[in-house]
Amino acid sequence: MINQTDLKYFLELSQTLHLTRASERLGITQPALSHCVKRLESDLNCQLFLRSKKGVQLTPAGIKLKQSANSMIMQWENLKQNIADDIETPQGIIKLGCHSAVAQYILPSLLKTFLKKNPGIEVQLTHGLSRHMTEQVVSSVLDVAFAVNPVAHPDLIIKEICRDEVCLWKAKNCQNDDVLIIEPGLLQTQDILQKLNKKGFTFKRVIESSSLEVIAKLVAEGVGCGIVPERVLQSYESQSYEKVKAAPQFSDKICLVYKQEFRKIKRGQIFIESVMASI
Repeated sequence: MINQTDLKYFLELSQTLHLTRASERLGITQPALSHCVKRLESDLNCQLFLRSKKGVQLTPAGIKLKQSANSMIMQWENLKQNIADDIETPQGIIKLGCHSAVAQYILPSLLKTFLKKNPGIEVQLTHGLSRHMTEQVVSSVLDVAFAVNPVAHPDLIIKEICRDEVCLWKAKNCQNDDVLIIEPGLLQTQDILQKLNKKGFTFKRVIESSSLEVIAKLVAEGVGCGIVPERVLQSYESQSYEKVKAAPQFSDKICLVYKQEFRKIKRGQIFIESVMASI
């Protein structure tokens, strides 16, 4: 039987037409996404995608499913919300997006208390880049997200909840001052690198990683100097690190992002109030 999650995963793949990219945006493994597609194809008894080395393409059957899937999901979601909102005790599912690095310092204390006080509410987590999480709130794939430096959008309510400082850090017992560890795809990293070059900073070796958590761990263990947000670094070590002297920094805004509709439902109201009260 076709389920809502399979349809959502199908829609993401039908938009990106790339298994790896779709799985990253969904926060699942590529094999899990492939299994979802095979399950859908088995339920419908037809092929939905044509696979090649360059990616995938929709078959005629896949195109028909894509045209109907969004409305099917929205109708089911609206029905569940209407039923849940008629019940006095808040219940239902909150679809929450957050970068995995930000999740480590925001979610534990928040969700521990929130779920304890609201046993009728479930939380579904999705992880990815902040801009992708924001896009999914706009498209109603997610109800709400914690996003770093979100861009203003007419459909979004954006509330700043805290700030973080991205800078060049090293452990006090750093063994390799000539090694730089970075996530090159982040705008914060690019901005700081330009300023480091102007200030005459040089490094003989560079380690690139797509994971801020890995960079923070490497910095905390003294592997080298790394460009990373301080709050992420604090998740791994207490005070065994320090800013590199004269290094530039970038101020991040950590924001709660949601649409007006989310604030109107009971579980949305309670979640927003809990966030603003605890962070």
